[in-house]
Amino acid sequence: MFNKQVGENNNIIYDLTHQMAKRKIEQWIGFIGGIIGVAMAGLALAVAHISKLFGGVASLSGPAYVTLLFSLIGLFGALMVSSRKHDGGIIMIIIGVAGLIALGSPWFAAPFVLLIIAGAIALL
Repeated sequence: MFNKQVGENNNIIYDLTHQMAKRKIEQWIGFIGGIIGVAMAGLALAVAHISKLFGGVASLSGPAYVTLLFSLIGLFGALMVSSRKHDGGIIMIIIGVAGLIALGSPWFAAPFVLLIIAGAIALL
């Protein structure tokens, strides 16, 4: 690597930027899934706390906190894709499957399905 001529350094930079550009789609899909999960968790927490204010049962607060935690870990996995593609993909798939199993609610399905898709693309 150090014995290359000056003209060949441009190819090295091109290869690095081209390799990083190929990982953008899974990073964006995972990022969107994580953001949607955080937004859904925030909405569920708001509804749970407003319901509790008026004497209702705050049954959404538990799943909302789990969704928030899983979505933040999924965001971390999406951000890892640019530097450690396989590790980020594995994190997103594990969090996506765990979120679907743990919550099982259609409200929280979209972010976890997006995380699974992004993780699968990252592993290809």
